[in-house]
Amino acid sequence: MSEKKNSKSIIPGWKAIGFMVIRGFGLFLSVSGMAGIALILGPLNSVIKDLTFNLVFESKVYAFLLCLAMAVVGGALDFVGNLGLKRVEEA
Repeated sequence: MSEKKNSKSIIPGWKAIGFMVIRGFGLFLSVSGMAGIALILGPLNSVIKDLTFNLVFESKVYAFLLCLAMAVVGGALDFVGNLGLKRVEEA
């Protein structure tokens, strides 16, 4: 992170905090999307039988595509946040 000579050297700068927030939100979206896919198609569908997880137009295809898009966008945000944190550390 940002190197300073005083006692605030352990506190990251604003850019690093912003990239950490982006990375955390991306991880949240990625995990939520994968959990949604597991609820729709995977093994959690047979474990939790009373839960209907058909979000859009009561169709499993649209719900799957929505969760897949959440996972992909979350992965992209996590990747961008990680690259930004590496750049901030190098500078």
